[in-house]
Amino acid sequence: MNYMTKKLKNALLYFTVLFCAVSLVSASGKKEAAKTSVESLYEYELDNGLKLFVAENDSAPLAYIEVAVRCGAIAQTPETAGLFHLYEHMMFEGDSRYPSSADMDKAVRDMGALGQNAQTGINGVRYFFTVPSALLEKGLEFWSYAIREPLLSEQGLDSQKKVVIAEIEGNFPDPARIYSYNLFRTMFPKYPWRTDPSGSSQLVQNATSDDLRIMLKKYYVPNNAAVFVGGDVRHENVYELVKKIYGSWERADDPWSEERERQLSDPLTETTFRVMPSDAISAEQAVISVYFRGPDAGYDEDFIEIASFFDELMDDPSGFYKQTLLGMSELEISDADHIGEGASFYRENGLIMFKAVVNSPQKDLAERAALFASTVTDKIIPQILNKKDIFTKEQFAQVKRTMKDYGYLTAETAEDLLRQVEYWWENASAEFFFKKAPKIKKSDIDKYLNTYISKKCPLVTVQLNTAVYAEQKNSFAAAGFKEFTQDSAYWWKDYEGLIKEGKK
Repeated sequence: MNYMTKKLKNALLYFTVLFCAVSLVSASGKKEAAKTSVESLYEYELDNGLKLFVAENDSAPLAYIEVAVRCGAIAQTPETAGLFHLYEHMMFEGDSRYPSSADMDKAVRDMGALGQNAQTGINGVRYFFTVPSALLEKGLEFWSYAIREPLLSEQGLDSQKKVVIAEIEGNFPDPARIYSYNLFRTMFPKYPWRTDPSGSSQLVQNATSDDLRIMLKKYYVPNNAAVFVGGDVRHENVYELVKKIYGSWERADDPWSEERERQLSDPLTETTFRVMPSDAISAEQAVISVYFRGPDAGYDEDFIEIASFFDELMDDPSGFYKQTLLGMSELEISDADHIGEGASFYRENGLIMFKAVVNSPQKDLAERAALFASTVTDKIIPQILNKKDIFTKEQFAQVKRTMKDYGYLTAETAEDLLRQVEYWWENASAEFFFKKAPKIKKSDIDKYLNTYISKKCPLVTVQLNTAVYAEQKNSFAAAGFKEFTQDSAYWWKDYEGLIKEGKK
């Protein structure tokens, strides 16, 4: 049985996608769906390289349609950061079939589409909505025109620049944004723009239609895209429609064929301490996090599998990791649910995080944060490495059962399942689904820890209430903590001179 696992770093949410595919061609020459180990999930590939994933679920007469493209922040340079986000907005300003945003809006209303939206992320851009299943063909046609033949007019560009700039500047003071941007800038100092889908207001203001057409030609090509359809549909019919509508889309050069320089594997030369005061944090608790560079899904496939397994081991409330921390009364952690560990799997920006929510933040919080970090690096990790039987056979067996069943059993809708599949298509490759479940051994865990955590320099952060921080500001400074601030969050501030001159 095959599996895939993703852990979402912030929510510590686990899910697994089971997938095993073999491409088939019938005796008549008609292409058939690849077989998968998930009931009612099918995969195709058109001759032009376009991937198609179909999840059948007839619980409601609806069809979810998504088109995803591998681009976004990962494809940016210091001169183009934010332009993929701007391009996403321009997709709704008119195309060859619906020449204005009003025409596109009317087409969406006429279909009774639900949840029409688009998202630009670190590793991909997604366009999606849900339509009545009887209008599947119209829905597929709508996105085909938008994806393949956008007008990218100057009038539309001027309009959307204002919208995008308002979004960027409106998010400047957001505490979550300030924290995450500081985090990425610290852990990925070589190419911080590859983690920033928003970019800067000035870069967006400088953008031209020609800039966007270059992106269209390079990235919006079938062999760099995938279509996801789910709901009250039949996979054979979906394939025929997609072939009819998207089959003429011409294959182009692979935009990812050139070798790329990767982010630094060891970005820090010493343990680094940062503190983030915020009114969004309760005065009764604080969050301590310890970050390491982790495996990158686009390169370190074997370690991704081991990391997933290790994450599950660490999530055991009665396991060594959580029980060690709960046994330290000075940390003041309420229960096992307030302790976490997880790897976030991105194509080039992997992270590993150890986390605890602690009580009584008014009491020696800087020292307790340092203690939490040193317990992880100097006690927990070394003991895992040095003790062969620290994990029982039953713990290993339980993790295997969890990873085998969790994803497709918790995917309540076809859309849920396709979102999981899309994540891995975007961050790794379809082949990642096809691998058989690895037989993880203790030696694999040791190799993973030695590669990414043992003797590495982590980033230690504390998030706490602003008023609580004011009372302990001096003690944090004395302990070597520096603040995460709005001024330190945004990498492009170092490039503002070139950006204002419009140098590209």
